[in-house]
Amino acid sequence: MARKDERRLNIIVGVFVIAFGVLFMISLVLIGQGKGTFKQKVLIEADFRTVSGLKKGSPVQLEGIEIGVVEDRSFVELGYDCNPATEDRGRYGAGRTDACEATMFCAPEGKCAELESYSANKELHPPCDDDAQCEEDEVCVTSDFRRRYRRVPWAGSSGVCASYVTQHKRIRVRLRVFAESLEHIREDSRASVSQNGLLGDQLVQISIGRGPAVKDGGRIQSTPSLMEDLDAVRERVDGIFVKVEETVSGISSLAAALGDERTVRNVQGLLANANTVTRQIAEGKGLVGALLNDEAYVKDFGSTLRSIRDTAAGLDSFVQRAKSSITKIDTNIQPLVDDGRQAIANLNKILADLKDPDNKSVAAKLLYDPDGKLMHEMESTLESLGRVVAGVERGEGTVGKLLKDPKAYDDLVKILGNIERNNTIKRLVRYVVEKEEASSSAAPTARESKP
Repeated sequence: MARKDERRLNIIVGVFVIAFGVLFMISLVLIGQGKGTFKQKVLIEADFRTVSGLKKGSPVQLEGIEIGVVEDRSFVELGYDCNPATEDRGRYGAGRTDACEATMFCAPEGKCAELESYSANKELHPPCDDDAQCEEDEVCVTSDFRRRYRRVPWAGSSGVCASYVTQHKRIRVRLRVFAESLEHIREDSRASVSQNGLLGDQLVQISIGRGPAVKDGGRIQSTPSLMEDLDAVRERVDGIFVKVEETVSGISSLAAALGDERTVRNVQGLLANANTVTRQIAEGKGLVGALLNDEAYVKDFGSTLRSIRDTAAGLDSFVQRAKSSITKIDTNIQPLVDDGRQAIANLNKILADLKDPDNKSVAAKLLYDPDGKLMHEMESTLESLGRVVAGVERGEGTVGKLLKDPKAYDDLVKILGNIERNNTIKRLVRYVVEKEEASSSAAPTARESKP
């Protein structure tokens, strides 16, 4: 009997253990599914100035919905690249870039920079109109700069030089989130450290973006926490107090100067002198009083004004005549200008014809002979002609001998004399001349006989 009871008890305990194990496994699966234990996860990063009690394992929310946990935290010192030509300039999506956080600006060297805190010492912030008037690692904080980077904290006035830094010390927080949440986490999403309820733990809150999607291992920018905003407000209030103190100091200096006995006496003396001068002018004393109270001066002044008016009228008439003359000159000179333009056009056409390679004229060849062949031939011809003339002058050749040898001259005279005494030649010449005269006299008669 005892053995049966013991066996029954063992069976009941075994069934209970097995049932408890099954229930435990089912609960683990359900809890894991509820917490996303079996979902695919990715890593993204965000850099913060301060994490305000954020710890490893703190929740990460996307607009209030938990999507992951904090994986790790570490200190980093780095710089962020940017494009000065497009950073925070223009409309979103129209070539504008936002590589820098809201409290930064893009420095001329292409790095995101932060302005150093404003110092009330005016020697450290000289006035300026542009960056060229500032030292290295300084920027001119102008009104345009303040409008372009509205979130950059600055407690000083506009139009002064301010130094900046491009290397930033941050706390890099690695966030392990669900891969499916990357559909809503974009490059323009922002991460901030907030509190879960009034007395809850710190968590990372991510906003939904609209730009390109963030990839696995990518980085999103962060926004200042509440304490950082309060510090910025405090700095601005301190700057306002500094300006108020400067204004009060100036007013105090003015009041002290006005309260000085010597200053009071000087002001009283100036007022007394002004009253005396005004009374003398009203009584007609002095040069100004005499001029203002003399009727003759008033008449002369009126005549002067009338003369000035007449002179102005004459000048206006002169201007009108000059304008008319200029119009006539312009009308008459226009045909001359047109003729000149036509002559220049003709000259350009002639020059173009001369430059034409198909133009075979002598002038074209002389003006545009790149090889100098024609000029060389003319020089050779002139040299040959010079040698021929020189030979003739020396009595060389037939022409030279005829010109230089008197015997040849005498022989020629004798031959001509013999020809003149020869009757046969005379009759032949007379016959040819008569024939020529008969043909020339018969030609008009033939033309006249035509109907």
